[in-house]
Amino acid sequence: LAMFQKLLYVDSEYRFLVYSFVDGNVMYDVENPQDLIENIKKIISLYSLYDKEGYGYLDELVSSWREFLISEVSCSKENVGEYISDMSFVYKCIDVLDTYTFDKKMLHGDFGTHNFIKENGKFKGVIDPMGVIGDPLYDLLFAIVSNIDVLSSVSLKDIVIIANEKEDKVMAMLGVVLFSRISRCLKYHKEDIDVYMDVWNKVNEYSFN
Repeated sequence: LAMFQKLLYVDSEYRFLVYSFVDGNVMYDVENPQDLIENIKKIISLYSLYDKEGYGYLDELVSSWREFLISEVSCSKENVGEYISDMSFVYKCIDVLDTYTFDKKMLHGDFGTHNFIKENGKFKGVIDPMGVIGDPLYDLLFAIVSNIDVLSSVSLKDIVIIANEKEDKVMAMLGVVLFSRISRCLKYHKEDIDVYMDVWNKVNEYSFN
């Protein structure tokens, strides 16, 4: 993909990779959320199909997308206990997602503004791919919830429209990625927790069909 770093070298024992440098600044602040959303939609639309076995991180593939999502939630739950004690909703979300099929693709895997580069306030490129095999909707919603400038600029209805998929599926995936994002928020930027919990509470009010 043109907006991704180019892979220049792979160590023969896969201990490290060398990528091309993308000049600019990390997108900690998002001046134009709608422009960013259009860019991430364009990038995700170009993701390649993956026709081999396995899901999740390339270096530790699991047998199903459900297994990957459960693992991600399990890794996050220890950090969120102070704010989210009832895990039933997020597991309900995984159950809902398990009823949907999708085109399995190669995702970035850590597709958030902490890995987006901007120049003169405008989106320029993406760095540090982790390589995840799964549903592109995961990356799309991961990007939206990765920054409160973006998340605060859209409603839940807007997110469903942006995703252009079934509302139940979008809300379920939003529940999963938001849960994981809250864990990261508490670890790295706790000052934003009120914004995330406000959205979390709204998502929790959703009743799946």
